[in-house]
Order: sequence, then structure tokens, then C-alpha cells
Amino acid sequence: MESTIGNKRTFFIKVIIIACVVLSIGTGMWLKSIHKIVVIAHDGQQIEVATFRSTVGEIIEKEEIILHPADEIQPKLTETIEDGTEIIIHRAFEVNIIDAGEKKTVMTTGKSVDELLNSLDILIQENDIVTPTLSMLLVKGQTITIMRISEKYETEKIEIPYQTVTKHNDNLEIGELRKVRGGNVGVKEIKIRIVYENGIEVKREVIEETILAEAVDEVFEKGTKNFIVTSRGEVQRFKEVIIMVATAYTAGYESTGKNPGDPAYGITKSGTQARPGVVAVDPRVIPLGTQLYIESLDSVVGYGKASAEDIGGAIKGNRIDLFFECVEDAIQFGRRKVRVYVLDN
Repeated sequence: MESTIGNKRTFFIKVIIIACVVLSIGTGMWLKSIHKIVVIAHDGQQIEVATFRSTVGEIIEKEEIILHPADEIQPKLTETIEDGTEIIIHRAFEVNIIDAGEKKTVMTTGKSVDELLNSLDILIQENDIVTPTLSMLLVKGQTITIMRISEKYETEKIEIPYQTVTKHNDNLEIGELRKVRGGNVGVKEIKIRIVYENGIEVKREVIEETILAEAVDEVFEKGTKNFIVTSRGEVQRFKEVIIMVATAYTAGYESTGKNPGDPAYGITKSGTQARPGVVAVDPRVIPLGTQLYIESLDSVVGYGKASAEDIGGAIKGNRIDLFFECVEDAIQFGRRKVRVYVLDN
């Protein structure tokens, strides 16, 4: 009876030993399956970590590694790790962006200017200027400047001024100017290209012109004829023609305030004797001693050849006083416009 009990006890002991061995082997295999060695690369260093944690986030938390929201970590925090997993942390750094004059500071892990701008959905147009270039590698504290270049086109109509053209005419006397044709302004349409940098106009240029109406020149004819034929058929050359207001005077008291017997009666400013053909002038306009030829601008017969020898108190500017011997002739002449030729002696 005791032998049977001893055998049973021995059997149970063996069973327990076997169970413990199996449990120990299983536990060892389980522990081995959850124990991992991972490498964490960050801030210029690599550390090897033995862990029973299952995700990247759990390991980072266990190692008390502080992450900035802009830092990039591979694999992601939620991913499950395996033995030998390498966790790489790319630290974000500050970069300044000046876009069309507006500055902002961002944190990035981007490698190039282009990569950073794409990550921020900053669109670069064809004409925009980015400094440094899009392919340039980023460094901490770098400033990226974006100059926005835009264009606008406008059209406007402007006047084309007409020119004044003067032609010589040998049939017109020197000093005579005659308008042949009036001028008309033209019209042209221009297309203008306007360039803006960051919204500020920096360039304006005409890129196209279309003539809608040609300008018409104003035309004058200027006399070049320098001779006249007198009423006696003589050819006289002249150097100037002046349109003047002519009056008449005599040597008598009614014109000069002097009577016969007065020593100065009938004596001109030049000291000559007053006579037909002597005229009084303003010496500032016609110097004394100048030879003249005088034509009437109306139907009255012209005065003819004359000599500027006298002056008068009322004879100023383009005024001329013609001497007549007879008061009646002076009164009949009255006041009228004449053409005065300054002869070329």
C-alpha cells in the first residue's frame, strides 16, 4: 500500500518538474520575443536602447526625448518597432520667409528652399524671384526672400501734335507770311506694359503703337521777294516791310505849332527842309536817314519814295507821318494803313 502511494508521489513530482521546465522555456521564449534592441539617432548622436516597449512613441517617452511639433521622426510615433529598428529624429530649425515684403518665421526640417515652400503651399509664379534659388540647401536662421513680379497692360489714346512748316515763296515780299493750310492733330493708340515688384510699379514701357489718324502739318508761306517795282517803273530792293498807321502833316502851325518867320519853321529833326517825300518816324523803329517806299493798302494812290528825316511827339512805334505841302491834301489823306518798304540802299 505504501509502495503504491510512493509511486504516485514520484509521478506528481515529475509532472510538476516537467511543467516548470516547460513554463520556464515558454517564459524565456516569450521574454525573448518582446525584448528588443533599437538605435535612436538624434541631435548628432546615436544611442542603443534595450526595451520591452512596442511602439516608437513609447520608447521616445521612456527615454524622455522631447520633441518639437515640427520635428520629423522616422518611423512615426504610432508605428510598432522590431528588434534592430533605427529611429531617426530630424530636428526642426528656424527659417525666415519674406514674401512680398511680409516676414514670418517658420520651423522646418526641409532640405531645400523648394521643399520648404512646397510644404507651406507657397506658390511661386514664373516671373517671381526667389533668393536664394529654389535648389539651395537650407541652413538654420536662413532668410528666404520672394519678390512677386506681376505685369499689367493698358491702352490709351494720345494726340500726335502737328508740325508747322514754313515754305519760301518768291512771289511774296520779305516779311509777308501767309497761312496756306491749318494743322490738325493726329491720334495714336499705345499699349503699355506695367511691371510691379511686390505691388509697387517699377517700370512702364510702350510696347505697341497704332496710328488711328495721321497728323496734318500746318503750312505757311514766307515771302522771299526782296524788290518792288515803283509806280514810276523803277526796281527797288528792300530789306524789310512794315505795316504802319500813317497820318499827314504840314509845316504850318496846325501841325508843328510854328508860323512862317519862325527860325525852325519847316526844318526837320535832321536839319533839312521839309518837303514832299519827307516823313516823320519813331527812330527806335526806323532810324533817321532811312530811305523808304510807301504804298497805301486801300485804293488811294501810294505816297511813293520817302526819306525818314523828321520825328513827332505822337509818332511812336509803328506810326509814320507823311509831309504834305498843302493842308487840304493832308486832311484828304487823313489816317490809313500803309505798307512801308525799308529800302536796301
